[in-house]
This record gives sequence, C-alpha cells and structure tokens, in this order.
Amino acid sequence: MEVEEIYKHQEVKMQAPAFKDKKRGISAKNQGAHDPDYENITLAFRNQDHAKGGHSRPTSQGEQTRPTSQVPAQGRPPSDSTQVPRWLYRAILSLYILLALAFVLCIILSAFIMMKNAEMSKQLLGFKTELWNGEERQKEVWKSVQGNITTVRSKVEKLEMQLADIRNINMKVQKILELLQTKPQSPPQ
Repeated sequence: MEVEEIYKHQEVKMQAPAFKDKKRGISAKNQGAHDPDYENITLAFRNQDHAKGGHSRPTSQGEQTRPTSQVPAQGRPPSDSTQVPRWLYRAILSLYILLALAFVLCIILSAFIMMKNAEMSKQLLGFKTELWNGEERQKEVWKSVQGNITTVRSKVEKLEMQLADIRNINMKVQKILELLQTKPQSPPQ
C-alpha cells in the first residue's frame, strides 16, 4: 500500500470509535477500558508509531491514550497525488534525447556501412575484372604453349625421320666403301 493509503486507512480506523462515542453520548475516557475494539485500535496505532520510529507519550495508570489525527513521522504526501516532481520530467526528457541521439547514430552508422559496402563492391568488381583478364591471358598463353609444343613435336618427328634416313644413307655409304676396298684396283683408263 502507498503511504497516503495507509494514512487514510489509519484515519478511518481512528474515526470509527469516536463516531460511536458521539452517537452514544459516552466519553472516550470512560468507555476505553470496556471496549475491546477501541483498545485494539489504539494498540495497533501505537505499534505503527513504534515501527516508524515514533515515540508515544507516557501515560498514567488511569489515563488511556486516545488516538489523534496527527501526521505520521514521515510526513503526509501532497494533497494532489497526480502531481509529478519536476525532476521526473527532466529525467524522462533526457532519456528521450538520448534515445533520439542513439537513433541518429544508428542512421549515420548505417549510411557509413552502405558507403563502405559500395566502395568494396567496386573494388571487388575491379579484382574480378583483373582476374578474368588474367585468366583470359593465361588461357591465351596456354594455347600458345600448347601450339608451340605441337610444333616442336612435329619437328622432332621430322628430325627422327631424317635421322633414320641419314642412318640408312650412312649404312649404304659404308657398304659402298667396303665394296670399294675389297675390289681390286684397276687403273683408270
């Protein structure tokens, strides 16, 4: 319960016995000793005062403590419970300002990220183009190398065939030399 509700609740409890007394025409001093409700209310009020740190005044043996409509030790809240403290408005306004700044910061960061993303996309496109051109050049070079290899193979095959022909010629020349050496020499005529 809120402080104001507790205070009103206490007032209602304290007014109920006083209203009964006025109705009956009996004073509260004489009736307090015989009415258990009145004593319970007084004790309950006294306990609340002690719990709040309040002090009760000493009573003589014949005198009963009568509840009064005194304000509790912590003070009564303002009569207008809808009134909000000025600092609360300032705190809420500060929070709204911080929220707006955070929102603006998020927008700025998003724009920065989008700019960097566009810049990186351009760079990646340039790299892709260079890589594509490099691959094209590599394909052209590879085709050229393969053509050169084919040309060299065909020339090597031709050389091998010529070498075989040279060997055949060499063998024939040696046979002719052998025949010439084995034949008797005849004078030239």
